[in-house]
Amino acid sequence: MIAMPPIGFIILINPRSPIAQTERLIRKLNRMFDHPPIACHQDFGQNPEFVKDPTPNVKVVRPHVATGWGVFGCVEATIKCLQLLYPEGGEGPEWFVYLSGADYPIKSAGRILADLQASPYDGHIEHNLLTGADLNHYPPHPDYPRGYKSATWLKQCENRYCTLRLDVRGINRYLRPSTRTFWLRHPLITSGRLPFGPEFKCHCGEVWYCANHRCARRLIGFFDCNPQVNQHYRKSRVPEESYPHTVLANDPSLKLSQDYLRYIDWTRGGSNPKVLTMEDLPHLRETRAHFARKFDEAVDAAILDELDRMTE
Repeated sequence: MIAMPPIGFIILINPRSPIAQTERLIRKLNRMFDHPPIACHQDFGQNPEFVKDPTPNVKVVRPHVATGWGVFGCVEATIKCLQLLYPEGGEGPEWFVYLSGADYPIKSAGRILADLQASPYDGHIEHNLLTGADLNHYPPHPDYPRGYKSATWLKQCENRYCTLRLDVRGINRYLRPSTRTFWLRHPLITSGRLPFGPEFKCHCGEVWYCANHRCARRLIGFFDCNPQVNQHYRKSRVPEESYPHTVLANDPSLKLSQDYLRYIDWTRGGSNPKVLTMEDLPHLRETRAHFARKFDEAVDAAILDELDRMTE
C-alpha cells in the first residue's frame, strides 16, 4: 500500500496579484516538503498568466471557476482543488493547508509536520456559532479586540448568512435613485427559506484553515449532495467565511480546533489585514502559527528572505 503524503496544499491565486509571489511560495513548499501535492486555482478569465514551468506535483483546476471578492466561486474553486488533491477512488495527503499567494510559512517543515501529526483534531478552523447565539455577549476574541473580528463583524455575518435580504429601491431626499436594504430575520418569515436550524447550525470564521483527509472528504461529499445549501451560499456575500466552517462544524464525527494556525494582524481595524514587514518578525518568531499573511514583495521582500533563513 502506498503511504499517504503527510501534507498537501491548496493555493487560490488572486488574479490581480503578481504571479511571481505565488511562484516563490510554490518553490518554498517544494524545498520544505519535498515536492508535496499542490492544487492551484487561477481565474484565467481575469489573468491568463500562470506559474512558469510548474513541477509535476503542481496541478491546476481546469476549466477554471470565475472568482471575485466575496462570491461563491471562491468556494467552488476550493472544492475543485480538493477534488484534485483527493481524487475519487484514490488517496490524498493526510493533511492539507489552504493558502493564497500572499501567504508564507513561518515555521520549519519539521515543526509543521510534527504539530499536525500529533494533533488531536481533524481540523484547525475558526468556527463561531451564529444560529441561536447571543452575539451581544459573544466572548471577545483575545487577538482581535477591534475591527474585523469585533462583535460588529459577527453581526455582519449573521446578516449575510442567517437572514433574508430585501433591497427596496426608491428615491432619496435629493430625488436620486437609492436602495435601502432590510435584513429579515423573524422565524415566521425565514422558516423554510434558510437551510439552518437545530440540526444544521450556521458558523463563520477566518477564511484560512488546515484540516486532515477526513475533513477534505466531508467537504467534497457535502458539496456534491447538498445543492440547496450551495444555492443559499451562492446568494450570500463572502460565503468562504462560512461555508466550510458550517459543513465541518455540523459533522459530529469531526473534532475541530478554533486555532487555525495562521498569523494575521487585524489590529489596525478595517476589512484588510496589515501587510507584514520586518517589524513584525518578532511576532512571527513567537507565534505558534505555521503560516502567516499577508506578505507583499513590493512592500517588503526582505521579510520573506529572512523567513527563508529562519525556516530552512
